[in-house]
Amino acid sequence: MSDNFKKNLYLAFHFTTERQKRGGGFGATPKLPATVEDTFHGLKIIDIVGRYCGLPDDAYIDKKVHMEFLCNFSKTWTNKTIKGIYQLAWCLNWCGAKDLDKILNWKDRKDICKSRENLYYFFKIARLFRQDIHEICNYKRLSSIVSFSGILFKRWMATFINAATGNKLFDMTQACNWILACRNYDGGFGFLPGSTSYIENTHYALLTLKTLGESLEAPEETIDFVLACQTGTGGFSRRPNAAPFLDATWHGIATLVNLTRQANK
Repeated sequence: MSDNFKKNLYLAFHFTTERQKRGGGFGATPKLPATVEDTFHGLKIIDIVGRYCGLPDDAYIDKKVHMEFLCNFSKTWTNKTIKGIYQLAWCLNWCGAKDLDKILNWKDRKDICKSRENLYYFFKIARLFRQDIHEICNYKRLSSIVSFSGILFKRWMATFINAATGNKLFDMTQACNWILACRNYDGGFGFLPGSTSYIENTHYALLTLKTLGESLEAPEETIDFVLACQTGTGGFSRRPNAAPFLDATWHGIATLVNLTRQANK
């Protein structure tokens, strides 16, 4: 692993920890209060940095404080979305919380099959808890929900669900070709073919291609796009010359790790 690669990740790490709150959780900026979504992105970034190059020597991450914040937040959090439950579940699991089924009560949701997004995050929760989706959800009549259509993120969700269920709901070759058509001259990927590159689309494009068993030609070009999104603060923006955010930083370093490993093969 190159020193430059570590430097990029450590800069992102310090950008992230500046948003860590003493009472637990992460906020969108150093001054804004903590939220579950920002905490999810913050801990995801820390997890990636820790796994791929080790945390910096001055790192201080108190899992117990973050876990207490999340548990207390969950008690008063009304109208949780399935996406929110997944983010909360991932964070609590990462922090070492026990009896998460009782805390989240996730299997009793009645809106699992109402949308592709709901089904996607439900399957993400099931995978996190190593639950057999065949036993907890009747997904066999969901071909219209999980069809390979829409913007890039929706097509990534369809690909994930397709792989999770073991179905063959769409043509894999056509799916790969569509994803590759979203790639632009700058190395990034747009929402649709011919649209502007954004870092989240680039992340989801690579995940989709990997799931479909397809590699990316000239990954260095996409690495250049991702690095162009890293700002002087260490955080990543959605596209070059824009403001950095925690979610874009997560997309950025996850994509950078994926691409760097592919380029070094």
